[in-house]
Amino acid sequence: MGTNRKFRVGLTDKMVLIGIGLAAVYWILDTILSVFISYDLNMTTRLFGTENEQIFPRIIVICLFVIFGSHSQFTINERKKAEEKSKKETATRERFQRLLSPDLAEMVVSGALNVEKGGTNRVATVMFVDIRDFTAMSEDIPAAEILQMLNEYYEKIVDIVFTHEGTVDKFIGDAIMVIWGAPVAHDDDPARAVRAAIDIRRELVDFNKQRVSVGKREIKIGVGINTGKVVAGYIGSSQTMSYSVVGDTVNTAARLCSAAKAGEIIISEITHTKIKDLFPTKGLEPIKAKGKHNLLKVYNIPVTTDA
Repeated sequence: MGTNRKFRVGLTDKMVLIGIGLAAVYWILDTILSVFISYDLNMTTRLFGTENEQIFPRIIVICLFVIFGSHSQFTINERKKAEEKSKKETATRERFQRLLSPDLAEMVVSGALNVEKGGTNRVATVMFVDIRDFTAMSEDIPAAEILQMLNEYYEKIVDIVFTHEGTVDKFIGDAIMVIWGAPVAHDDDPARAVRAAIDIRRELVDFNKQRVSVGKREIKIGVGINTGKVVAGYIGSSQTMSYSVVGDTVNTAARLCSAAKAGEIIISEITHTKIKDLFPTKGLEPIKAKGKHNLLKVYNIPVTTDA
């Protein structure tokens, strides 16, 4: 599509140049001959002639100059608009491909999916996935190896998140924050989040087998999932902005993740009410979360669910 457009614009430019060139040659030659041959005529008559056969062709040439000049300017403007649009689409695509699955990112670029630039109230499900004992692991492993491990680990997690149409909000060192419900909402967002968490836990089994086979340490994770009201929109400065969600729902999800032991997927009570008929769950002892006056009732998604 883009290649055909470039070809048409290029061909049009060449035709315009040819037309302008021919018109210029005709005007110059015809006018020079009239100026130097017709000595008895005044300048106006020399330029435009005395008979219709002379006047009309020269007027036509003037019109051609106006038409071709206007068309040339129009073509140049169209090219500039196309280039600016292409650059904007490329920048938008690159930005959202880091957050959304390829299909959803393309919908944002095409305008089929609108991402609000102002803050909007949404109901979303937020998931945090964090590596357990990462600090101790980092002390024993070279930095370059840690970075490689994180990249390989995140590659698998992000693929799973995109499969369930979640949005990668941010990477926080060894933790990742994912949201369902912003900018794209589904009726089953809590269930999508739980399925993604189960798939991540299952994927880590094979990932760790590969690591152990080459003498590397296993990666163990804790997961926290919460559902509730958030404010979604662009956050940042005028120079760099990112799409994110904020609110108590996010803070609580982070607290649940911190409380999760290795291999646990802890979900809040409100998330539990949304998915209890779809997945087996196990009630845990209520936890005391930082900033909360009351204990939080929480549930775990048993490992047997991964089977």
